[in-house]
Amino acid sequence: MKQIYTLLLVLLVSCTTVFAQDNAKNKDIRELLILTKAGELGVQAMKASMESMRKSNPNLPAELWTEFEKSFTKEVLVDMTIPVYDKHYTHQEIKDMIALYKTPLGQKILEKTPLVMQESMVKGQEYGREVAMRVLQKMQAEGKMPKN
Repeated sequence: MKQIYTLLLVLLVSCTTVFAQDNAKNKDIRELLILTKAGELGVQAMKASMESMRKSNPNLPAELWTEFEKSFTKEVLVDMTIPVYDKHYTHQEIKDMIALYKTPLGQKILEKTPLVMQESMVKGQEYGREVAMRVLQKMQAEGKMPKN
C-alpha cells in the first residue's frame, strides 16, 4: 500500500511539474508573439486577404465580411499560434528568441522584416515576369506557340 501512495505521489509531482513547465513555456510563447507583433501582422494579412475575397465575391452582403472580420483579433490569432510554437520550439529556444528580439538587432529585425519581405516579393514577381517572357519568346521562336 505504501508503494502505491509513493507511486501516486511521484506521478502527481511529475504531472504538476510538467504542467507548470508547460504554463511557463506558454507564457513565454505569448510574450514572444506579443513582442514580435505576430497578432497584429496576422490581422493585417487577414484583412488584405479578405479584401481580395470581397472583390471576388461582390454579391455577398457587407455584413458577412464585417462579422467575419470581428472573429479575427490579435488575441485570437496569438492563442491559435501558441500550440504551433510549442510544437516546433523548445522552451529554451523560445527564451532565446525573446532575448534576441529585446536586443537592438532583434528590434531592427522586427522593424525591417516586413519591408524585406515586401521588397523580396516585388523582386520575385519581376523575375517571374522576365522568365515568363523568355519562355514565351523561346516557345514562339520554336513554333510551339503562336506569335501575337
